[in-house]
Amino acid sequence: MDNLLQKLHKNWDHFQLSTTADNVKIPTASRNPLTVVVCVSGGSDSVALLHLLQRQRTLLNLELHILYLNHQLREEASQEQDFVQSLADLYKIPFHHKTAKHLKSGQSALQESAREWRIEESRKLLKHLGGGRIATGHQADDQIETLLLKWLRGTHISNLQGMQWKNESFIRPLLNCRKIELKEYLKTKQLKWMEDTSNMSTAYMRNRVRIELIPLLDELTRHGLHSRINDLSEQSRLLRDFLDSDYENWQQSLKNTADNSQDVLPVKVLKQANDLLQQEILHNFITARTGKALSYRKLQSIFIQLHTGSNHWEMHLSQEWKIRKSGKELCLQQNQVQ
Repeated sequence: MDNLLQKLHKNWDHFQLSTTADNVKIPTASRNPLTVVVCVSGGSDSVALLHLLQRQRTLLNLELHILYLNHQLREEASQEQDFVQSLADLYKIPFHHKTAKHLKSGQSALQESAREWRIEESRKLLKHLGGGRIATGHQADDQIETLLLKWLRGTHISNLQGMQWKNESFIRPLLNCRKIELKEYLKTKQLKWMEDTSNMSTAYMRNRVRIELIPLLDELTRHGLHSRINDLSEQSRLLRDFLDSDYENWQQSLKNTADNSQDVLPVKVLKQANDLLQQEILHNFITARTGKALSYRKLQSIFIQLHTGSNHWEMHLSQEWKIRKSGKELCLQQNQVQ
Protein backbone atom coordinates (compact mmCIF):
# COMPACT_ATOMS: atom_id res chain seq x y z
CA MET A 1 0.00 0.00 0.00
CA ASP A 2 1.28 3.52 -0.84
CA ASN A 3 2.72 5.55 2.03
CA LEU A 4 0.10 8.30 1.57
CA LEU A 5 -2.68 5.72 1.45
CA GLN A 6 -1.37 4.17 4.67
CA LYS A 7 -1.26 7.59 6.30
CA LEU A 8 -4.86 8.35 5.34
CA HIS A 9 -6.04 4.98 6.61
CA LYS A 10 -4.18 5.46 9.90
CA ASN A 11 -5.67 8.95 10.30
CA TRP A 12 -9.15 7.61 9.57
CA ASP A 13 -8.91 5.03 12.34
CA HIS A 14 -6.94 7.06 14.89
CA PHE A 15 -9.18 10.14 14.72
CA GLN A 16 -12.37 8.08 14.22
CA LEU A 17 -13.37 10.09 11.18
CA SER A 18 -16.22 7.71 10.35
CA THR A 19 -17.75 7.93 13.81
CA THR A 20 -20.98 9.92 14.01
CA ALA A 21 -23.49 10.43 16.80
CA ASP A 22 -25.73 7.83 15.15
CA ASN A 23 -23.20 5.02 14.72
CA VAL A 24 -20.82 5.50 17.66
CA LYS A 25 -22.05 2.34 19.43
CA ILE A 26 -22.40 0.21 16.28
CA PRO A 27 -19.47 -2.08 15.33
CA THR A 28 -17.75 -0.85 12.17
CA ALA A 29 -18.51 -4.02 10.23
CA SER A 30 -22.25 -3.69 10.95
CA ARG A 31 -22.62 -0.04 9.98
CA ASN A 32 -24.35 1.16 6.84
CA PRO A 33 -22.02 2.88 4.36
CA LEU A 34 -21.06 6.35 5.57
CA THR A 35 -22.07 9.13 3.19
CA VAL A 36 -19.09 11.39 2.56
CA VAL A 37 -19.39 14.59 0.56
CA VAL A 38 -15.92 15.29 -0.86
CA CYS A 39 -15.41 18.98 -1.60
CA VAL A 40 -13.30 19.04 -4.79
CA SER A 41 -12.08 22.31 -6.26
CA GLY A 42 -9.86 20.75 -8.91
CA GLY A 43 -6.65 21.71 -7.08
CA SER A 44 -3.98 19.22 -6.05
CA ASP A 45 -5.09 18.87 -2.42
CA SER A 46 -8.74 18.04 -3.03
CA VAL A 47 -7.99 15.91 -6.11
CA ALA A 48 -5.49 13.87 -4.09
CA LEU A 49 -8.07 13.45 -1.32
CA LEU A 50 -10.66 12.25 -3.83
CA HIS A 51 -8.29 9.70 -5.37
CA LEU A 52 -7.24 8.39 -1.98
CA LEU A 53 -10.82 8.08 -0.71
CA GLN A 54 -12.09 6.37 -3.84
CA ARG A 55 -9.29 3.80 -3.52
CA GLN A 56 -10.33 3.19 0.09
CA ARG A 57 -14.11 3.50 -0.19
CA THR A 58 -14.77 -0.25 -0.03
CA LEU A 59 -12.37 -0.84 2.85
CA LEU A 60 -13.69 2.18 4.78
CA ASN A 61 -17.31 1.46 3.83
CA LEU A 62 -17.98 4.83 2.22
CA GLU A 63 -20.62 6.18 -0.12
CA LEU A 64 -18.88 9.08 -1.85
CA HIS A 65 -20.42 12.20 -3.38
CA ILE A 66 -18.47 14.99 -5.07
CA LEU A 67 -19.34 18.65 -4.53
CA TYR A 68 -17.94 21.46 -6.65
CA LEU A 69 -18.54 25.01 -5.43
CA ASN A 70 -18.42 27.67 -8.15
CA HIS A 71 -17.77 31.14 -6.72
CA GLN A 72 -18.08 32.76 -10.18
CA LEU A 73 -15.07 34.93 -9.42
CA ARG A 74 -12.63 33.55 -12.02
CA GLU A 75 -12.84 32.76 -15.72
CA GLU A 76 -11.39 29.27 -15.16
CA ALA A 77 -14.25 28.24 -12.87
CA SER A 78 -16.33 26.65 -15.63
CA GLN A 79 -13.29 24.66 -16.81
CA GLU A 80 -12.62 23.51 -13.27
CA GLN A 81 -16.24 22.42 -12.87
CA ASP A 82 -16.01 20.38 -16.08
CA PHE A 83 -12.75 18.84 -14.88
CA VAL A 84 -14.20 17.86 -11.49
CA GLN A 85 -17.28 16.42 -13.19
CA SER A 86 -15.00 14.33 -15.42
CA LEU A 87 -13.44 12.85 -12.26
CA ALA A 88 -16.90 12.02 -10.95
CA ASP A 89 -17.77 10.31 -14.23
CA LEU A 90 -14.47 8.40 -14.23
CA TYR A 91 -15.06 6.97 -10.74
CA LYS A 92 -18.84 6.71 -11.10
CA ILE A 93 -19.40 8.99 -8.11
CA PRO A 94 -22.50 11.25 -7.93
CA PHE A 95 -21.60 14.85 -8.84
CA HIS A 96 -23.16 17.96 -7.30
CA HIS A 97 -22.39 21.61 -7.95
CA LYS A 98 -23.51 24.90 -6.45
CA THR A 99 -23.05 28.38 -7.90
CA ALA A 100 -22.71 31.56 -5.83
CA LYS A 101 -24.97 34.42 -6.91
CA HIS A 102 -23.95 37.00 -4.31
CA LEU A 103 -20.14 37.07 -4.41
CA LYS A 104 -18.47 39.93 -6.29
CA SER A 105 -14.77 40.66 -6.79
CA GLY A 106 -13.61 43.50 -4.59
CA GLN A 107 -16.48 43.28 -2.10
CA SER A 108 -15.77 43.73 1.59
CA ALA A 109 -14.73 40.57 3.48
CA LEU A 110 -14.92 38.53 0.27
CA GLN A 111 -12.91 35.54 1.51
CA GLU A 112 -14.93 35.24 4.72
CA SER A 113 -18.22 35.51 2.79
CA ALA A 114 -17.03 32.84 0.35
CA ARG A 115 -15.99 30.56 3.22
CA GLU A 116 -19.37 30.93 4.95
CA TRP A 117 -21.15 30.19 1.66
CA ARG A 118 -19.08 27.02 1.12
CA ILE A 119 -19.86 25.78 4.62
CA GLU A 120 -23.58 26.51 4.24
CA GLU A 121 -23.88 24.80 0.83
CA SER A 122 -21.91 21.76 2.01
CA ARG A 123 -24.18 21.35 5.01
CA LYS A 124 -27.31 21.73 2.88
CA LEU A 125 -26.20 18.96 0.55
CA LEU A 126 -25.23 16.65 3.41
CA LYS A 127 -28.63 17.19 5.04
CA HIS A 128 -30.35 16.46 1.72
CA LEU A 129 -28.38 13.21 1.47
CA GLY A 130 -29.41 12.15 4.96
CA GLY A 131 -26.28 13.04 6.95
CA GLY A 132 -22.72 11.77 7.17
CA ARG A 133 -19.46 13.66 6.75
CA ILE A 134 -18.05 16.48 4.62
CA ALA A 135 -14.40 15.87 3.67
CA THR A 136 -12.05 18.70 2.70
CA GLY A 137 -8.50 18.59 1.38
CA HIS A 138 -6.91 20.83 4.01
CA GLN A 139 -3.34 19.72 4.66
CA ALA A 140 -0.33 20.45 6.87
CA ASP A 141 0.73 23.62 5.03
CA ASP A 142 -2.78 25.01 5.47
CA GLN A 143 -2.37 24.44 9.21
CA ILE A 144 0.67 26.71 9.31
CA GLU A 145 -1.14 29.41 7.35
CA THR A 146 -4.16 29.22 9.68
CA LEU A 147 -2.11 29.48 12.86
CA LEU A 148 0.05 32.36 11.57
CA LEU A 149 -3.04 34.26 10.42
CA LYS A 150 -4.57 33.87 13.87
CA TRP A 151 -1.39 35.23 15.42
CA LEU A 152 -1.19 38.16 12.99
CA ARG A 153 -4.81 39.11 13.57
CA GLY A 154 -4.50 38.74 17.34
CA THR A 155 -5.80 35.90 19.48
CA HIS A 156 -5.34 34.43 22.96
CA ILE A 157 -2.42 32.03 23.20
CA SER A 158 -4.83 29.22 24.16
CA ASN A 159 -6.42 29.57 20.71
CA LEU A 160 -3.22 29.42 18.65
CA GLN A 161 -4.19 26.15 17.00
CA GLY A 162 -4.89 25.05 13.49
CA MET A 163 -7.93 23.23 12.16
CA GLN A 164 -9.29 20.15 13.90
CA TRP A 165 -9.36 16.70 12.35
CA LYS A 166 -13.11 16.77 12.74
CA ASN A 167 -15.65 19.26 14.00
CA GLU A 168 -19.38 18.95 13.56
CA SER A 169 -19.90 17.33 10.13
CA PHE A 170 -16.50 18.28 8.67
CA ILE A 171 -13.48 15.98 8.50
CA ARG A 172 -9.96 16.76 7.29
CA PRO A 173 -8.14 13.46 6.69
CA LEU A 174 -4.94 15.00 5.29
CA LEU A 175 -3.93 17.42 8.06
CA ASN A 176 -0.55 15.74 8.59
CA CYS A 177 0.27 15.54 4.86
CA ARG A 178 2.45 18.16 3.16
CA LYS A 179 1.34 19.71 -0.12
CA ILE A 180 4.54 18.47 -1.75
CA GLU A 181 3.59 14.90 -0.70
CA LEU A 182 0.18 15.23 -2.32
CA LYS A 183 1.60 16.59 -5.55
CA GLU A 184 4.24 13.85 -5.69
CA TYR A 185 1.50 11.27 -5.19
CA LEU A 186 -0.51 12.69 -8.10
CA LYS A 187 2.56 12.86 -10.33
CA THR A 188 3.57 9.28 -9.49
CA LYS A 189 0.06 8.07 -10.37
CA GLN A 190 0.07 10.30 -13.50
CA LEU A 191 -3.03 12.08 -12.27
CA LYS A 192 -3.95 15.61 -13.32
CA TRP A 193 -5.14 18.59 -11.36
CA MET A 194 -5.78 22.28 -12.03
CA GLU A 195 -3.90 25.20 -10.50
CA ASP A 196 -5.97 28.07 -9.08
CA THR A 197 -4.25 31.21 -10.40
CA SER A 198 -5.81 33.33 -7.64
CA ASN A 199 -3.63 31.45 -5.13
CA MET A 200 -0.67 33.45 -6.45
CA SER A 201 -2.29 36.84 -5.91
CA THR A 202 -0.73 38.76 -3.01
CA ALA A 203 -3.90 40.84 -2.75
CA TYR A 204 -5.09 38.30 -0.16
CA MET A 205 -3.43 38.14 3.25
CA ARG A 206 -3.48 34.32 3.34
CA ASN A 207 -1.60 34.22 0.04
CA ARG A 208 1.03 36.67 1.28
CA VAL A 209 1.55 34.52 4.36
CA ARG A 210 1.99 31.44 2.18
CA ILE A 211 4.12 33.04 -0.56
CA GLU A 212 6.25 35.51 1.41
CA LEU A 213 6.19 34.85 5.15
CA ILE A 214 6.28 31.05 5.41
CA PRO A 215 9.34 30.55 3.14
CA LEU A 216 11.25 33.16 5.18
CA LEU A 217 10.27 31.58 8.51
CA ASP A 218 11.14 28.12 7.18
CA GLU A 219 14.57 29.38 6.17
CA LEU A 220 15.18 31.10 9.52
CA THR A 221 14.19 27.93 11.41
CA ARG A 222 16.44 25.82 9.16
CA HIS A 223 13.39 24.05 7.73
CA GLY A 224 12.00 23.38 11.19
CA LEU A 225 8.89 25.55 10.82
CA HIS A 226 6.42 22.67 10.72
CA SER A 227 7.90 21.22 13.91
CA ARG A 228 7.83 24.61 15.68
CA ILE A 229 4.23 25.25 14.65
CA ASN A 230 3.11 21.76 15.70
CA ASP A 231 4.76 22.21 19.11
CA LEU A 232 3.12 25.60 19.61
CA SER A 233 -0.27 24.27 18.52
CA GLU A 234 -0.05 21.32 20.90
CA GLN A 235 0.95 23.51 23.84
CA SER A 236 -1.89 25.88 23.01
CA ARG A 237 -4.34 22.98 22.88
CA LEU A 238 -3.22 21.76 26.32
CA LEU A 239 -3.66 25.26 27.73
CA ARG A 240 -7.13 25.50 26.18
CA ASP A 241 -8.10 22.13 27.70
CA PHE A 242 -6.82 23.28 31.11
CA LEU A 243 -8.75 26.58 30.91
CA ASP A 244 -11.95 24.86 29.79
CA SER A 245 -11.70 22.44 32.72
CA ASP A 246 -10.84 25.20 35.19
CA TYR A 247 -13.73 27.34 33.97
CA GLU A 248 -16.17 24.43 34.19
CA ASN A 249 -15.10 23.74 37.78
CA TRP A 250 -15.56 27.44 38.60
CA GLN A 251 -19.07 27.37 37.13
CA GLN A 252 -19.96 24.29 39.15
CA SER A 253 -18.77 25.92 42.38
CA LEU A 254 -20.83 29.02 41.57
CA LYS A 255 -24.09 27.15 40.99
CA ASN A 256 -24.64 26.50 44.67
CA THR A 257 -23.99 30.06 45.82
CA ALA A 258 -26.23 33.09 46.15
CA ASP A 259 -23.93 34.91 43.73
CA ASN A 260 -25.09 32.79 40.79
CA SER A 261 -26.64 35.19 38.27
CA GLN A 262 -26.73 35.35 34.49
CA ASP A 263 -26.89 39.15 34.38
CA VAL A 264 -24.13 40.31 36.71
CA LEU A 265 -20.67 39.14 37.69
CA PRO A 266 -19.76 39.68 41.36
CA VAL A 267 -16.26 41.13 41.64
CA LYS A 268 -15.66 39.23 44.89
CA VAL A 269 -16.35 35.88 43.19
CA LEU A 270 -14.26 36.81 40.16
CA LYS A 271 -11.21 37.78 42.24
CA GLN A 272 -11.20 34.43 44.00
CA ALA A 273 -9.80 32.95 40.78
CA ASN A 274 -6.22 33.31 39.53
CA ASP A 275 -5.42 35.96 36.90
CA LEU A 276 -5.56 33.54 33.95
CA LEU A 277 -8.94 32.16 34.98
CA GLN A 278 -10.24 35.65 35.73
CA GLN A 279 -9.56 36.65 32.13
CA GLU A 280 -11.31 33.51 30.89
CA ILE A 281 -14.35 34.26 33.10
CA LEU A 282 -14.49 37.86 31.87
CA HIS A 283 -14.18 36.78 28.24
CA ASN A 284 -16.95 34.20 28.51
CA PHE A 285 -19.19 36.52 30.53
CA ILE A 286 -18.99 39.20 27.84
CA THR A 287 -19.11 37.13 24.66
CA ALA A 288 -21.93 34.86 25.87
CA ARG A 289 -24.20 37.83 26.52
CA THR A 290 -23.24 40.19 23.70
CA GLY A 291 -22.57 37.62 20.98
CA LYS A 292 -19.60 39.78 19.99
CA ALA A 293 -15.97 38.81 19.58
CA LEU A 294 -13.66 40.30 22.18
CA SER A 295 -10.04 41.06 21.33
CA TYR A 296 -7.35 40.20 23.84
CA ARG A 297 -6.30 43.86 23.96
CA LYS A 298 -9.81 44.91 24.99
CA LEU A 299 -9.92 42.07 27.53
CA GLN A 300 -6.62 43.31 29.02
CA SER A 301 -8.00 46.84 29.29
CA ILE A 302 -11.03 45.61 31.22
CA PHE A 303 -8.84 43.43 33.47
CA ILE A 304 -6.50 46.32 34.29
CA GLN A 305 -9.40 48.70 34.94
CA LEU A 306 -11.00 46.13 37.22
CA HIS A 307 -7.88 45.88 39.38
CA THR A 308 -6.69 49.49 39.33
CA GLY A 309 -9.80 51.57 38.73
CA SER A 310 -12.40 52.99 41.08
CA ASN A 311 -15.55 51.24 42.27
CA HIS A 312 -17.62 52.99 39.60
CA TRP A 313 -16.61 53.06 35.95
CA GLU A 314 -17.81 51.98 32.51
CA MET A 315 -16.11 51.04 29.29
CA HIS A 316 -17.57 50.81 25.79
CA LEU A 317 -17.09 47.42 24.13
CA SER A 318 -18.71 48.37 20.82
CA GLN A 319 -21.33 50.75 19.47
CA GLU A 320 -23.96 48.49 20.99
CA TRP A 321 -22.50 47.37 24.32
CA LYS A 322 -20.67 48.65 27.37
CA ILE A 323 -19.45 47.02 30.57
CA ARG A 324 -19.98 48.82 33.87
CA LYS A 325 -18.66 48.34 37.37
CA SER A 326 -21.02 49.51 40.06
CA GLY A 327 -19.68 48.86 43.52
CA LYS A 328 -19.23 45.13 43.92
CA GLU A 329 -20.66 44.03 40.56
CA LEU A 330 -19.86 43.99 36.88
CA CYS A 331 -22.77 44.21 34.48
CA LEU A 332 -23.32 44.57 30.74
CA GLN A 333 -25.61 47.17 29.23
CA GLN A 334 -26.76 47.92 25.73
CA ASN A 335 -26.08 51.47 24.61
CA GLN A 336 -29.11 53.58 23.87
CA VAL A 337 -29.64 54.15 20.16
CA GLN A 338 -29.85 57.83 19.28
